[in-house]
Amino acid sequence: MQKLINDISFERFRDASEQIDAVKRGIQHNRLGEATLTEIQTDSDRLSKRIARENMPISAALERINGVPNFQDIQVLYKILKISESVGRITIKTRYGNSGYGTGFLIAPGILITNNHVFGDAETAKNSVVQFYYELDDRNESKKTQTFGFVPEKLFFTSPFKVETGKPDSGLDFTIVAVSEKSKEGKNIAEIPHTVLDENAGKIIEGENCVIIQHPKGDYKKTVMKDIRMLTLKDDFLIYESDTLPGSSGAAVIGLGTGEVVALHHSSIPNKNQQGQWLRKDGGVYSEGDADETIDWLGNEGVRVSSLIRAIKNAVLPDEMNAFKNSIFGRITDRSDDQKDSNSTQIPAHVMNNSKQNVVNEAINKIQNNTLNVDAPLQYFEIELSNIVIMQDDWRYNYKALVAEIMTSEPLFPMSTIPSQKAMHYITLRSHLNPWEMAAKLEALPQIKTATPDLEMETDLQIRTDSYGRLTESDMLESMKTSHAVGRQDDFKSKWSASTYFNLDDADELRQRIWNRTAVGLDLIPGQPTDVVSLIKKNRGGSPADNATEAENTDDLASEILNNLKNIQLVQLDTGYTDHAKIKGRFNLNCDEDFIDGSDARDVTRNGFLRHPGHGTRTASIITGGEMKDIYKNDGNYGILCDAEKNPLLSIIPYRVSESVVLISRGKNVVDAVNQAINTNADIMFMCMGSYPRPMLAEAAKAAYDNGVIWVCAAGNEVEMVVSPALYPGTIAVAAINPNQKPWRGSSYGSEVDISAPGEDVYVPSIDEKYNEIMVYGSGTSYATPHVAAAAALWKAVHHDKLMEKYRFPWQIVEAFRCCLKQSVSKPATWDSENYGAGILNIPALLSTALPEIDQSTYAYRNDTRQEWDLGVREGIHFLWKTALRKTNLTHESFSEFELTERSRIALSAMTGNTTSSIFESESITARADSEKILKMYFDSYKHN
Repeated sequence: MQKLINDISFERFRDASEQIDAVKRGIQHNRLGEATLTEIQTDSDRLSKRIARENMPISAALERINGVPNFQDIQVLYKILKISESVGRITIKTRYGNSGYGTGFLIAPGILITNNHVFGDAETAKNSVVQFYYELDDRNESKKTQTFGFVPEKLFFTSPFKVETGKPDSGLDFTIVAVSEKSKEGKNIAEIPHTVLDENAGKIIEGENCVIIQHPKGDYKKTVMKDIRMLTLKDDFLIYESDTLPGSSGAAVIGLGTGEVVALHHSSIPNKNQQGQWLRKDGGVYSEGDADETIDWLGNEGVRVSSLIRAIKNAVLPDEMNAFKNSIFGRITDRSDDQKDSNSTQIPAHVMNNSKQNVVNEAINKIQNNTLNVDAPLQYFEIELSNIVIMQDDWRYNYKALVAEIMTSEPLFPMSTIPSQKAMHYITLRSHLNPWEMAAKLEALPQIKTATPDLEMETDLQIRTDSYGRLTESDMLESMKTSHAVGRQDDFKSKWSASTYFNLDDADELRQRIWNRTAVGLDLIPGQPTDVVSLIKKNRGGSPADNATEAENTDDLASEILNNLKNIQLVQLDTGYTDHAKIKGRFNLNCDEDFIDGSDARDVTRNGFLRHPGHGTRTASIITGGEMKDIYKNDGNYGILCDAEKNPLLSIIPYRVSESVVLISRGKNVVDAVNQAINTNADIMFMCMGSYPRPMLAEAAKAAYDNGVIWVCAAGNEVEMVVSPALYPGTIAVAAINPNQKPWRGSSYGSEVDISAPGEDVYVPSIDEKYNEIMVYGSGTSYATPHVAAAAALWKAVHHDKLMEKYRFPWQIVEAFRCCLKQSVSKPATWDSENYGAGILNIPALLSTALPEIDQSTYAYRNDTRQEWDLGVREGIHFLWKTALRKTNLTHESFSEFELTERSRIALSAMTGNTTSSIFESESITARADSEKILKMYFDSYKHN
């Protein structure tokens, strides 16, 4: 029987020999670097569909396809490994005992596919078994095999290997059969991964590489991954190069470019002489008994996936089998382009040398005209998948079939094992729908729990209208761009005449400019610049020297702490770095990252409204800023983590997550930055801007917390409510104070705030109207945050070894820092601890505070019961946030950004008892109260319960 199948395959090979020879010549040119993979194609329709599968601009798609086989995205290996888990070794048993081996793989939970010549009838299947994980692990040891029987009475359908008259789907040589629910070892079949069969074209093109996963001769699972090329398509079959042996029948053939199953392997193709005799590799005639390895195989043949699915769909089965069979199609779309690719118009092989013009361009035109709706705008969504694991798997393997508009889907936290984070994915699609309407369409799928558009988010630094009557940091910075900025020195002195941190005479200007350092306890020697190295020596890692003998080791201990500090990874999530003289050379540009456009993290200076350069520079200067006297005579303040000569004691790692200080283009930029920080073992992150809460940002905060990353965040400016990410339980929220030890009037406040630090009228670098580098007084919680981030770095450097010894779980380090922070504060007599944290940062006291005991009761997420909000409410929150900020110009997101859906109108009206028009369009007290009520409810749902 097998020999007969081989002979039939040879006939198809011979009929396609002209096409195969042309492709082989093209492959040879490709291997020599004389032609690209796309240039050797003969079918523009198939090529256009292959390009479309890349879900990227055509030029990028062509570059990636033509990079194969030299380079491949690592994600394809993950897909292939996942497919390999669905492949099992079949032991064929008849009533007379074992009769051979085969291969098969699961195409749905409990449904396996193999060849007809492996299982020609239900009785053979019923007597046989399949073993999954019959393979060797990385230690060359056998894995624990799971052995299942077959239940053909539940589902059995076969297509014979020979074409039979009157049976249109015969001759495909496949069998699908149900697998028993439990293995002999007790494992449920639903726990064995299954492979999704994608009926749509474009999974592989001529000359592209294949991978075959098989059990040759019943041996341990093997794969063939050398330079193996697809040759051509012939009717219902795919012809390709490869190495197979008996027992490989029923193996999965995978396109290496896409990581998709393209065929069911069923036969090798022998070379023959004119008499029809098989030939050996040595040129002799094959005889019965000769080893299969001696045969001169021309190639291999597999049954195309699209043909398999067509036949399964058309199968007429008993009603009780149909219900089970249909589970296969729960993950396959019913598309009109169901026809075989072989029906496409073929370009003759003799035009191969001109194929770049005749095929590639034609394929591109087809994509632009038909396949992709390139005019539709790109849209981005964070989605939470169903809690049901099977539903999650279904989405991962079949999202393209479920959502026609989708381009990509990727996990937001790919390295996480936390269920809530594993369920979060990020998708990109093209659609003319309002993003919130598209979100509703996504949420209608059973696989998706929630879908939220990732739209541009105004930060708490957004500009207000003149009528609002208050200035945020961005307004202040706009006014700072003037040659008269230094004139504010007199205003500063009169404004803070009651400050205890400095005198008002002109001789004390330096102390006025470094008041923030004095406020956090770094004024060690009156009248002299502060020096953190002296602080380290004085505190000796938390225990001041008692006598001269103990002090002898102070220098060595300080040197060790300073070395620890140098190696602390302090990551800044902001607008990137600049070469402003105050901070130039003080960033770690070996580890910088740009999460916006993939270049380096440089903050590109832009002029105009909403484009304020250097926010990352100003905030970083509070930690490591140096001298710029040669440029600007009114220099004064310098970084907390600098020595007496103002040299930096560590370098800040800049992560660029936003182009503008007032607008975060996508929340995913922040999530990616957090993942990168976690994966590179960052010690501390700090972020000096915020917006309204989002599920993916909440999970990012939890991920950082669970991995022991201290994330210091600005509480917020002018919006009263503590903003995201500062409000999340796992972060350190920082409010701002002024030189009079009072809270800055613009600081957000609430029970989420952990501590306060200098943030009003802090001396920071900027530029004047002629773009000269200057220093100015700026206000905002943005400036309070770096003080605490610098303190965290010092604290970790001082306690470096003790932290690893004392705390078992990484999150305990975060809680230990929070505890020490609160225990060591300076607290003015009238301090409001309920809204502005435990008190004012005191760095010397922090370093002297003994490490606390941290038990499970202090885990920030022990009662993590975050409210799940309806899509209509989430949409309303997005727009209420804009309304609350009183923005004066439009952003660039959706053309319909101000058109609330009916769902959102109903939700907001239900929550307030008023119409949405009264909430959004009115300036009345009631409208503001309604807005604040809804926003507060939403913000509070993300707080620690």
